[in-house]
Order: sequence, then structure tokens, then C-alpha cells
Amino acid sequence: MALAVFARTQSLSAAAAEAREKYDQLLRTAQVALPNLIRRDIDAALLAIFLMSRYEDSMHAFDEVLSTTAFRSYCHHDGATAVLKTWHENSLMIMQPASDIIKHSRRGIIRSFLLRQMAVPVWLANGAQFGEHGLELEYDQLLVQVAGIRHQLKFIQQQRLPLHHHTQAVHWRARALNIEADALSKALRDWSSRLPSTWCPRQHLIPAHVSLPRQHFFSSIVYSYSSVAYTSVWLNYFATMMLLNRARLRILELIRPAPDDLAGEQHRREEDCCLQIRVMADAMSSSIPFALGRFTVAPPSETAEKQEYILIEDEEIKPYHGNLTAWPLSVASSIGGLDAEMKDWLKAELVSVGKTVGAGVLECAQSSDWLDL
Repeated sequence: MALAVFARTQSLSAAAAEAREKYDQLLRTAQVALPNLIRRDIDAALLAIFLMSRYEDSMHAFDEVLSTTAFRSYCHHDGATAVLKTWHENSLMIMQPASDIIKHSRRGIIRSFLLRQMAVPVWLANGAQFGEHGLELEYDQLLVQVAGIRHQLKFIQQQRLPLHHHTQAVHWRARALNIEADALSKALRDWSSRLPSTWCPRQHLIPAHVSLPRQHFFSSIVYSYSSVAYTSVWLNYFATMMLLNRARLRILELIRPAPDDLAGEQHRREEDCCLQIRVMADAMSSSIPFALGRFTVAPPSETAEKQEYILIEDEEIKPYHGNLTAWPLSVASSIGGLDAEMKDWLKAELVSVGKTVGAGVLECAQSSDWLDL
């Protein structure tokens, strides 16, 4: 993994060749070694599988079809799911607490399910059994429901394919799913309203006379946070809301044409979904400069009449900061319904993050076969 990231970030073909050689050796031994490792050390097995998936993402070639790399990564995700199921079944008998690796592996798997429009299995759905608690557990439960909405949407869409008859039952199922998605959107907004005030963003307006770089700054409105960790919480929330409201729009498309007496209400709901997507995209773009360490607020001073800000352009982005933004930007850059300027900016930011963290697959965000969620 280190060789792969080093090769990608430093453009060193020799390191890439050595990384491929070692990875080929690993693939030949993994099938034999992993079953024993699972029995001895679940954490080590999950970490190995995660690194194999991360390797595939890092070494993605620009001329390679994106779905090919996604398929290889998803195979590793499915392998991690099988390992987690083994741990879950054993933990029920011996009451074994979840480790951090188990908790974070499950989070990654749920994200994979979200992208693939798969429902989270019942045994995996209860985050409390995997170390989640408090506000994180509440958000986790909502995220599992978002995955369920997207899965049901995919099923209904398949029923409308030419090979199937569009029955009244399918229409009513879409209407029921619309009600469920609307309630989930409200629940997510309620969850965000209960976050501690110290976690919340503070808005800043960069004066018009300041020349902002186009990279990392979409507009002169910028958010700051008391901690970059809280930035991550909000970025993930913004992405989840965009993903859910994109699903709501597609559900509403399935129940067209609405009866005359409901047409106005349907139009209002569609406008609300589009507005939510745009508001979340604006909030994300305003948070990216702080998340990537391009903007910060100066410590309060007794002599300063107002709080000062600092723009940082000459320092490299820390990989840690890049990793915090990779998932939210991946989702946001894949959402239909955004205007072209915003979408192009989000994709450019994701490409920049990909170069920072050495993830070749993210560097392809501006390609024609990029995700469409």
C-alpha cells in the first residue's frame, strides 16, 4: 500500500512496478492465508482486505474503465462483509465487543452498499452491536435507512423496465416510498439540529477586494469550525442529504403524472428536493477550504476590532485532511441535478484530493464514466 501511494503521489513508475509485483504475490497467497487469519485475528483479516481494496483504488489507471476497478474493489468489500458476518455470529455467543477496526470496516461496507443501491443486511443494521453510540449511532441508523430507500428505488425502477408491466401496484409502492423518504429527510434535518453548538459551522464572508484562488474556493462565503473533526461530521451530513434528496427526486419521477389535484403539491416537492441538494452543495463547497487547511481563523486578539481570517495557499494539503473529504466529495460530485459550474468544481476538488492521498480512482472524477448517483 505504501509503495502504491508513493508511486502515485510521486509519479514513480519503478515503485508502481514493485507494488504490482508484491500485490500479485499477495493475491496468490491470500486465498489460502485469509481463512486461518480470520480464525486467529479478525482485525488483521479486515485490515488486510481493506488495504487490498485501497490498493485497487490507488493503482487505477487513467485509461482503465472505471467499472473494472469498482468491480475489483467491490469484491473486497463483499469479502470484508463475509468476515464481519463471521465475527457477528461469534460475538453473539461470547459477547465480544467490537474493535475500532470492526467499527470502521462496517462503516466502509455501508458506504459501499449505498453506492451500489444495496440494502444493509439485518444482521449488519444495528450499529450498537458494532461499537456505535450516541449521536454517531443515531446518524448510523439514518444512513442505513437511506441505503434501504435507494435499494427500494432500484427495485421499483426495474419494475418499470420495458420487460415488465407498469402496474398500479408499482405506482402505489413508489408513492409509499416517497412518504418514507420525505420522513427520513425530516429526521436527518432534526438530527443535525441537535448537534452541539460547538460543532456547528461559522460563516465568513471574504471581502470583495481579496483575490481568491479558484481552486478550493467556490465562492467568497467560507465556513470555519472549532475542529476539523466537526467539519467531517457536517461534510458527511451534507453528502447524505444530497444522496437522499436525489433519490426523492427519482421517486417523484416514478409517480408522474400526478392527478390534477396533486400536481401542484408534486411540483412543490420536486422544487424542495432540488433546493435541498443545492443548499447542501453550497454548504459543502463553503466547508472545503477549512477542511483542506486552506482557510483558518486567527486566534482572537484584544487589539483586533474583528476576527481575522488566514488564507493558506503555499502549503501542501495534508493527506489526513484529504481523506476526510474524499467520501463526501465522491458523493456530491456524482449527484445529478446540480448546475454544471458547481458539479465541475466538486469534481476538480475530488481530483485534487485524489492526487493528495494517492487514489488513482478519485483522479478520474472528471472522466465521462464517473459515477451518476
